[in-house]
Amino acid sequence: MKGYPVEIGGSGSRHQTTQKFGLNLEKEQLKTLKKVVKHFENGLPLKNVAQITKILNLCAEKMNEQEAFTEPLCELIQLFGLPFQKKKSSDEINYSVEVSQSIAHLGYLMRVPSSQVKIQICKCIVSFYNMELPRKLLSGYQPTSASYKIQMAEVGGLAETLVLSLALVENQLIEKLWVLKALQHLSISGRNCGLMVKAQAASRLCLYLNGADPSGQLVFRSSDILWNLLENTSKEEVVNQLSTLECVHALKEVFVDLLMHGFRRCDYQLRNDLLVIATLVAENPAVPMVESGFAELLIVLATFTEVRLPNPLVKGFKLTYSYEDFEMKKLLFNVIAILSKDPSAAQLLSENHVMPALLYYVKPNQRPGFHEWSAAQYEELQLHAIAVLASVVPVLVDKYLSCQANTLLLVFLEWCIGQDPFFGQGNSFHGTGGCGNKLAQMRYGLRVLRFVVSLYDDAVNINLCDQGAISQLLDILKYAANKSEEKESTLLLEIQADTLFILSVLCDNDLHRKELFSCEGIAILIPFFKMDPKKLYSGLGHNCLLLSALDCLWSCVIGCYTGEDYFIEKQGIFLLLDLLALKEKNLCNIILGILVEFCDNPKTTLHMSIWRGKRDQTAANLLIQLWRQEELDLGVKRDRYGMIVDIKKPIATSFQRQQKVIPVPANCPTFAIMEISESIRAKIYSLFCKLGFENLPGLSTKDFVTLAIIQRYIDFKVGEVWSEICAEIKEEFRPVTSDERTLKAISKVSERIGRTVVALQVEVLKIQQEQKIQEEEKTYKEIQATHPQRELINKSWENVMTQTSNYEALKKAKRLQKISIEASGSKANVQNGPVHSTDIKKLRTTYSNFIDDLRVYVRGGTGGMGYPNLGGEGGRGGDVWFVARERTTLKSIREKYPQKRFVAGTGANSSVKALKGEKGKDCEVHVPLGISVLDDDGKQIGELNAAGERFLAARGGLGGSLATNFLPCKGQRRTVHLDLKLIADVGLVGFPNAGKSSLLSKISHAKPEIANYAFTTIQPELGKIMYADYKQISVADLPGLIEGAHANKGMGHKFLKHVERTKQLLLVVDISGFQLSIKTQFRTAFETILLLTKELELYKEELVTKPALLAINKMDLPCAKDNLDELMTQLENPQDFLHLVEEEMIPANTLEFREVIPISTYTGEGIEELKTCIRKSIDEQAERVNEEYRKKKLLLLQTSKEEQMNRS
Repeated sequence: MKGYPVEIGGSGSRHQTTQKFGLNLEKEQLKTLKKVVKHFENGLPLKNVAQITKILNLCAEKMNEQEAFTEPLCELIQLFGLPFQKKKSSDEINYSVEVSQSIAHLGYLMRVPSSQVKIQICKCIVSFYNMELPRKLLSGYQPTSASYKIQMAEVGGLAETLVLSLALVENQLIEKLWVLKALQHLSISGRNCGLMVKAQAASRLCLYLNGADPSGQLVFRSSDILWNLLENTSKEEVVNQLSTLECVHALKEVFVDLLMHGFRRCDYQLRNDLLVIATLVAENPAVPMVESGFAELLIVLATFTEVRLPNPLVKGFKLTYSYEDFEMKKLLFNVIAILSKDPSAAQLLSENHVMPALLYYVKPNQRPGFHEWSAAQYEELQLHAIAVLASVVPVLVDKYLSCQANTLLLVFLEWCIGQDPFFGQGNSFHGTGGCGNKLAQMRYGLRVLRFVVSLYDDAVNINLCDQGAISQLLDILKYAANKSEEKESTLLLEIQADTLFILSVLCDNDLHRKELFSCEGIAILIPFFKMDPKKLYSGLGHNCLLLSALDCLWSCVIGCYTGEDYFIEKQGIFLLLDLLALKEKNLCNIILGILVEFCDNPKTTLHMSIWRGKRDQTAANLLIQLWRQEELDLGVKRDRYGMIVDIKKPIATSFQRQQKVIPVPANCPTFAIMEISESIRAKIYSLFCKLGFENLPGLSTKDFVTLAIIQRYIDFKVGEVWSEICAEIKEEFRPVTSDERTLKAISKVSERIGRTVVALQVEVLKIQQEQKIQEEEKTYKEIQATHPQRELINKSWENVMTQTSNYEALKKAKRLQKISIEASGSKANVQNGPVHSTDIKKLRTTYSNFIDDLRVYVRGGTGGMGYPNLGGEGGRGGDVWFVARERTTLKSIREKYPQKRFVAGTGANSSVKALKGEKGKDCEVHVPLGISVLDDDGKQIGELNAAGERFLAARGGLGGSLATNFLPCKGQRRTVHLDLKLIADVGLVGFPNAGKSSLLSKISHAKPEIANYAFTTIQPELGKIMYADYKQISVADLPGLIEGAHANKGMGHKFLKHVERTKQLLLVVDISGFQLSIKTQFRTAFETILLLTKELELYKEELVTKPALLAINKMDLPCAKDNLDELMTQLENPQDFLHLVEEEMIPANTLEFREVIPISTYTGEGIEELKTCIRKSIDEQAERVNEEYRKKKLLLLQTSKEEQMNRS
């Protein structure tokens, strides 16, 4: 017994010891944790992250037993909010697995039953996005990249874990708000959003929206996360999560609460955000919007201000007409458009007066409907409402008619094209293109009508037509067409396309409406078919507009005989064929269909027969080309000549050949039948049946080969159908012998037709080959016929070469020429007796082979006859043109056309095949450069100075037309003179025997006649000075002048006119003076210069202003040096010596010579110096001309810039 207390005492002592040891251990552990936190207070190395995570787990387990570990656990979690540090750059990759798992583990720690720990975890996550640089780095470490923690959180799947942890804080508002804040940051990333959606985040968040929260943060953060989910992940998946009835109810309750009790601007914005989410949800037809009552609330909210009827759903709510309410109004209209696609919402739309509410805006907005909205806001609401009306109409047709919507729309459209002043704002999505006009209103009004008529409801269409819709729509078309001429836009093209579509529907299958349309509509349609083909590729919508116009033509004109006749009369068939010639795939099918329908009118085939496209293409040729292109696209087998390859399946496409035998019901079309509707070949065959297969113009051999196939198209198609029937029968049944024989006979018929066509194609190719051989033989014979003629020409040329190469023969011919010239002169001098002047006015004289004047007769062609019955116009007569061409002379013209008559061709008569006659052939006359064209009175009417320049000498007469009673007009006719003025760089001017010809022979390769008597040169001669750098300067040796040349003495005008075209003058003067004959007075060199200047001045004053050089010739004569000194003195001071000469000899302006060069053509003295001076003078003049041109251009540029600045 004594030992019991001891035992008890001993036992108690052990218990106390153990308890004491536990407390000490706990203190040591807490102390150690403090040291760990202290050690890493400036940052956590990546290599230690995994160890810290293990400690976290141990602390979390301890905390379940001892609350003392709560604070250390929070401090350890804080370490994850500090900057991570790395020792090497590769540490981020090397430790990525451990770090991502450790960060993800923070989400799992949310299960710890401590609000403090949960809040600390959320704060830590938020700190990832507000990272600051460490205050102090560990030795040898550097911070990780700023986004490293965020990336690791994405990799570890922290977002998904955090979404799941929402269930743990469902009834804890503060903790829930912190979790939502963390999720807000995480949802910025698309990858995190994907993880959150995987955890059903959308539905979880939606259910928390209507939780109790006085601060409003719960709704704000949840809606913000939902927005991020919608933007960064699959919208369909998020909407599916929100599609439950509970979620829709939650959205509705929160929306209503904000609607009724939200008075702050942020509440209005949050309300609109939720409305956008609700709109996205409503787009899913499976969402119970109607069942939840949310749809009705939104509809009533959208319409209550317009219908002005009390409704308990919006009792007590008033619009503030703020910007947020304006945005809400637009969103509500958008909800109506979405709900209109849901059949279950149709009754709600009808009961809640949606149609009258939307029609409220279909009126001229001369002043806003609600005074609280600004003009811009009201216009945007109006356009939005009309756009929504187009969506609602199909489900509320009865309401549409009962509200007289057609009348309202027509009145509204009438206002749109009226002249009432209205300045559209055009600053919204719906108002695009409508700034300063009513085009946006017209666009959406027409869009409503387009949706209405596309229902093909007879009551609606009759109601429209009874109110004059067709006439009004035609007025809209004219209005839009006029606007397009000013400035074309996508908006105007859309308006025209919609109007054409509405007219197509209204007039379809109604003769009376077609007649009503045809009165004005055809004239409006025609310009659409004249559209520039390049516009079809502009991307603005011209392609759609043209298709609408073609559809309108089909529906509104075809079937109305008066309309068809008027369209054909306006050359509509020609326009359709022009469009068909573009070979646009999307146009060909409809155009061919229209032509087939038009062919019921007999006038159509006539117009198709006479149509001619580019390169005189015929309609038959065009159709055959389209057939070949279609077969190429369909993969029909043809050889290189276009012949049939497979006689069993001559027109089968590659698709048909690939199909297996598939038995189909009797009422289902086979592949062969379906191909008829899908391909254009059947239409082309139908057109040829109307045009005929014989006597088709403009076809090649290959066309005839293809035409043989087209002609038997229906036979081949019947064979295809029978072939498919036979294959189906054999696939399912075994035909009896008689049936089998019949089927074989039918298939042989098809093959026999194929062989017949192949034989015909071979025959066509054979005929072509024979024609080709005949043409080659004919060409060979022509070549053979020209061979002897070439031999004669060659022989004649050899004779000429032989004669001109024999020096003795040439010398003898020259001597005989001189003798004949002397013999033709007078034998005795007549001292006394009358002297008769040879200066006869207008006498045209030619010398030797040179002609510088030619009188010709020109006449334009007569126009062609018109065709009164069909209103055809005859072709215009051809024109007579003078065309400047190098290496052409007037002599060659006279020799080639001895009659000197030039008449252009007559225009073609109008005919059934070509209503517009072709123009007559122009007559082109090639003339030399430097020609002046003069009329009989000597008046200059044209000038040709450069190669290629053209002058219309006589215009052709007009063809017969309605204006001329279809009688042709005669062409212009007159007589003209071709006056040649030589074009040269330098012109040699001087009195006879001054040495001009000798000088030309010295400075150039020209060989003029040289002799020791006056007037050796009796016709102008041209030569070219060749320089070492290949520069060429042309020099004209003009016949010598005499005193009185300006008055046409000695044919002065004939020679002086050539001086006009030279750039510079080179006066050649004999240093010893000049005397023409013993009867004339002797003139010194100085007097010679004055006389030459006077003659030039009296002929034309402009000649004296030309740059000039002076060559003093014959310096080899005795006393030449003394005469030169005297002349130079006189030239330096001419005024001192003018009193010594006769007054008639003194010019008003003396020539200013750039250089005076003494030369001797006999010894060659000064010739090289003269050539250098000529080159220098020509180059200086060219540089001066170029400088003046540059200054002129610069002045124009400066003037244009100043004008632009003034305008701006």
